[in-house]
Amino acid sequence: MPPKSDPYTFVSGATGYIGGAILRELAAAGLPVHGGLRHPAPLPPGVMPVVTGDLSTTAPDLSGATAVIHAAGLGHRRGVPPETWRAANIEAPTNLARAAKTAGVKKFILISTAHIHGRVHDCLVTDTTPANPMDAYAASKLQAEQEVAAIFGPGLTIIRPVAVIGPHCPGNLQLLIKLLALHAPLPFDSIGNRRTFIAADDLARLVLAVLRAESPQKTILAAHPESISTPALIRALAAGMKTIPLLVPFPPAALALAARLARRPALFESFAGNFIAAPSAALALAWRPAETLEKSLQETGAAHVVI
Repeated sequence: MPPKSDPYTFVSGATGYIGGAILRELAAAGLPVHGGLRHPAPLPPGVMPVVTGDLSTTAPDLSGATAVIHAAGLGHRRGVPPETWRAANIEAPTNLARAAKTAGVKKFILISTAHIHGRVHDCLVTDTTPANPMDAYAASKLQAEQEVAAIFGPGLTIIRPVAVIGPHCPGNLQLLIKLLALHAPLPFDSIGNRRTFIAADDLARLVLAVLRAESPQKTILAAHPESISTPALIRALAAGMKTIPLLVPFPPAALALAARLARRPALFESFAGNFIAAPSAALALAWRPAETLEKSLQETGAAHVVI
């Protein structure tokens, strides 16, 4: 491992799903990397651990860092108080941006979310689509983008990933995988939507491409160029799990009503709504996903062992 005085890239959220993927990609590329984590924990080989504590109240000494990648944050959850969203998704990145600016860091990459454009979008979402946050999570991410930009200025790149997939990924796909493992009937065969996803490893390779680029675009969508319907997504997950999905037709309007009655309309929108992203800025960096979207979903399903 390089001594701390050597030039390095600092990655926050080192033990998180996205942060961990970024660390592995940078280390595999031979870059000196320091991984920020709240408490001591094992990190990938070649990564220097840096215990930062709570980034919302403190920030590490970033002397010698040439780039900072902020991948920590609080994801989709229900019942989170406003102060918790603010601490995790606004105060933490702004504290880190101030520390980076003070240390003379040249590049700051903020991992935000395409969710700032809404859970659903009837039009094609591009790198320049106006923001339309539909919940507290997305609003906190958008505010973080604005405050970090004001603090760090030139040298900031904001990456907005769509829903992230991959083995053991967090989020709504785990619910589908559990239902598939139980061979439960899934009343989604009549849904005719299209949604875009990105594999965690593809996101990590995009971060590396941005890190190496001389003048990347300020905001970059991270998305597979392909999109997929919910029924096709379920079939791809099931293929990876080596099971046959029990998809049945059911009126989407009735499903929407059931979701509203259960106070889960956002969950239904994420399953049935449209969200197609065009990653033009990412493709301009010569970045390409490693696999088809269907293959990435199959690998996501394959990580779950059906008993």
